[in-house]
Amino acid sequence: MMSPEPELKSVDLKEINENLDSIRRQLDELQKERELEKTPDKLGWDDIAQELVGAITFALPFLFTGELWDVAKDISIERSFAIFLLTLGIAYIFITKSKIGNLKHENLFHVPKRLITVSLISYTISAGLIYLYGINHVAHFSPLQYVNATVIVSTFAVIGAIAVDMVK
Repeated sequence: MMSPEPELKSVDLKEINENLDSIRRQLDELQKERELEKTPDKLGWDDIAQELVGAITFALPFLFTGELWDVAKDISIERSFAIFLLTLGIAYIFITKSKIGNLKHENLFHVPKRLITVSLISYTISAGLIYLYGINHVAHFSPLQYVNATVIVSTFAVIGAIAVDMVK
């Protein structure tokens, strides 16, 4: 009995080289994408927009509570300042020490840039929302009470700005 001989396929060396080049290009692209994922996220306009959204989203529910207005009327400026420092301290610790997100640590005068932007955005948004919705007139705030209300609302705005910025 005779066994049939297997057919020999002609090997096209040029086609194999083209396939290998294509595979190499794909691997290079994958490596570049992986390196981009590893690089820390620099502070940019997208982060600032996220901080704005987070600050507004977290501040609004607390803005309309009468209890907050009462607290703003009753606390002293010293307590308000202590709340301000406590909020900034917690924000500083969270921004610099947390491992959430892949954020680049950028400083401006030895202060994290994200802390500066989060603080400016949160306190400006809080003061602006209190004014925009007329809470200062409804609650009959004095200028000192307006500052107290801004500090209290900003506590939540800072949390929101950081949370939305870090969780991507």
